[in-house]
Amino acid sequence: MPKSESGNILLIWNRIGDYHAARFYAVEKELGQNRVFIADLGGNDSLYKWQNPLQAHPSYFSLSDKPVETEDSAERLRRFKKIVKEKKITCLGLAGYGQAEYRKMLLWCWKNGISVVLFAESWYPGNRIVDFLKGSVLRLACQRFLVSGERAKAHFHQILGIPTNSIQIPYSVVDNQHFLGVNPDYTAKKLLCVARFSPEKNLQNLITAFKNSGIDKQGWTLELVGGGPLKKELAVNFQNDKSLIFQEWVSYENLPELYASASFFILPSLFEPWGLVVNEAMSAGLPVAVSEECGCAPDLVPDNALHFPANNLQKLEDLLKVIAGMSTEKLRHLGESNRQLIQHFSPKTWAEAFLGLAGFSASNV
Repeated sequence: MPKSESGNILLIWNRIGDYHAARFYAVEKELGQNRVFIADLGGNDSLYKWQNPLQAHPSYFSLSDKPVETEDSAERLRRFKKIVKEKKITCLGLAGYGQAEYRKMLLWCWKNGISVVLFAESWYPGNRIVDFLKGSVLRLACQRFLVSGERAKAHFHQILGIPTNSIQIPYSVVDNQHFLGVNPDYTAKKLLCVARFSPEKNLQNLITAFKNSGIDKQGWTLELVGGGPLKKELAVNFQNDKSLIFQEWVSYENLPELYASASFFILPSLFEPWGLVVNEAMSAGLPVAVSEECGCAPDLVPDNALHFPANNLQKLEDLLKVIAGMSTEKLRHLGESNRQLIQHFSPKTWAEAFLGLAGFSASNV
């Protein structure tokens, strides 16, 4: 690991939401005030309805006045350089390398002696030649990586060739404390899924498996929360089915109550780099099941009996029957165990891992 550094830290994400604010505050608590700064690529985007909780914070900056998805790389790079110089930044925490702006920042930092800790959830292999070239560039320009979980760690080591001592877990955390004040209704017979209504979330398969399993006839309901491009299609197809509940996006402030209304949480995604909603559900005390395609599966759901192949309808139906057959005490035991497990994925553990990679001494550890 690098030696302890002086200077300050800059964290950059596409868009600042509550997840990022919790991580920022955790680093600030460990390192001290006026040592950590945070920036985003733009004030808004068309995908998420996040409210930036750091909007008025003196350590927050926006790198562009345009939406995140709008090209403005020259201005973003100009503002980035200005912050680095004015705030005496010696370490950058950067949310990946997929966007042109991030690659330009990474190259500029390499040329100017600014260390970088790269944040990543990637764990799926790509083209072998592309992966080889990507690994070569990252080993040269970055060298330190904070990744989501074991799958991402294996990917960066085995596929991209990053030494294991340069990789730390966990990157993918939420503010666990925000969800601790509620207790799920394990008697409610409600299965909850929080996900955008989009094809990769596999909601149609979940609905089909739910109906085929027959647990709706045992009093179970399935609540889908998120809204998105498939909203009209799903609502029209199942508008007269009282066992199915469709709900729009729920604000961060109201999420704890949403999780508390359920008995079990499920995420059936066809593709999911991690799945932060699983962190939320576990923090709220819910038992969870996830598709094997969710990146968080081996870290957050170690019981393989609660995994299912996203495209295997029969396996999902069978699992739903098992869930419906669980006693209230069994559901409570699973939920309480999840609350314990998820403490290893908290803003505090995130901050400690990040600062360790960055070589900073935490003043309050």
